[in-house]
Amino acid sequence: MRARQGRLMAMAGTAVLAMVLSTTSACGGDDGGKTKLTINTFGVFGYTDLYKEFEASHPDVEIVETVSEYNDHHNNLVNHLAAGSGAADVEAVDEGFIAQLKATPEQFVNLNDLGASDREADYPAFKWSASLSADGKTQIGLGTDVGGLAMCYRTDLLEAAGLPSDPAAVSALWPTWDAYFKTGRDFAAKNTGVKFFDAGTNIYNAQIFQLDESYYATGTSDVIVGSNPKVKTAFDATAKAISDGLSAGLVAFEDEWVTAMKEGTFATITCPAWMQGYIKENAPETAGKWNIASIPGGSGNWGGSWLTIPAQSDHKDLAYELVSFLTAPEQQTRIFKETGNFPSSVTSIKDSAVQSFTNPFFDDAPTGKIFGESAISLEPQYQGSKHGAIRQAMEHGIQRIEQENQAADKAFSESVEEAERAAR
Repeated sequence: MRARQGRLMAMAGTAVLAMVLSTTSACGGDDGGKTKLTINTFGVFGYTDLYKEFEASHPDVEIVETVSEYNDHHNNLVNHLAAGSGAADVEAVDEGFIAQLKATPEQFVNLNDLGASDREADYPAFKWSASLSADGKTQIGLGTDVGGLAMCYRTDLLEAAGLPSDPAAVSALWPTWDAYFKTGRDFAAKNTGVKFFDAGTNIYNAQIFQLDESYYATGTSDVIVGSNPKVKTAFDATAKAISDGLSAGLVAFEDEWVTAMKEGTFATITCPAWMQGYIKENAPETAGKWNIASIPGGSGNWGGSWLTIPAQSDHKDLAYELVSFLTAPEQQTRIFKETGNFPSSVTSIKDSAVQSFTNPFFDDAPTGKIFGESAISLEPQYQGSKHGAIRQAMEHGIQRIEQENQAADKAFSESVEEAERAAR
């Protein structure tokens, strides 16, 4: 679901159902005869209309959503859980933090006690187990989406550089990351005034999420971020692309990134399924100018989230009603068609309405087929308890290269030191 996601004021304005009073809306106080049910999210979950429907069937309930920047959201949640107060009734958790949070299951409501065990068969095994405590007894969340990887691109900008724009032909340009960067150098040589990609962190993360093993030795708590040669390879390849002038040098998900997306100053962007929602929300006037090709390397998964209920919630049963409603297969299908977030429900994934769906915003790209082919059989990368914090540290190094012209070797060594401190 991301380096510094969600600080998008325009997006947040459309996502918030009710006026956000403050992030201290935490434990859902009651006011004016209505129960305030609070939910904290990040990015684009697309729940606005669903909130209204839930309120219509629960006239004594008012839902208040707070949308925060990705890292701020998760760091705040960790702090609120440790303090025993301040969390919302419902908290969204991304893949990068779910391992850390499920390690303290006592801080969350066991959703199995409220009936979630009936939903187990509705999820691929990896999605259900990812939010299950180590002893298999506590389920802390219900899945919302998965983040299968692709590459979104501007057809008009590739054509202006003399490159093909048909998805099959574009995919053929970059079967590997080396081929992608070569295509980028060819693109840059045309001097169109447009950069090949948006931000180094997005390129780096896509490569990392394709690895069988990245920051932790599989099945262990051993941190290998500094010794895994594949991590260094991805970091160095990204640094070289930056030095070759292929990057727009943006901080992903910040205001300048949104403006660049609107103005068409970069041609390609790594595109987990959820990225479709960001593009559509923030650059609606670019509809029809985008299409979707294969990701270099052919596969991978970046992101996907869960809805959880902190144990400190004062409205646990009601919160579970909302979580169950929002994650129901029919709602996941609907959200996919409206925002692009690809379902994590097996029922929804297999739904013909998903499998046959084409997205008009992306020039009728068959997004149901693109993102659905591997969703059920996906074997996700093993992520240890501090994966999210390690990822932030490595992103900081990429950003220092882009923003401060730091040498790649120094940026890597400093990032590894920061990552290893964060993992302690």
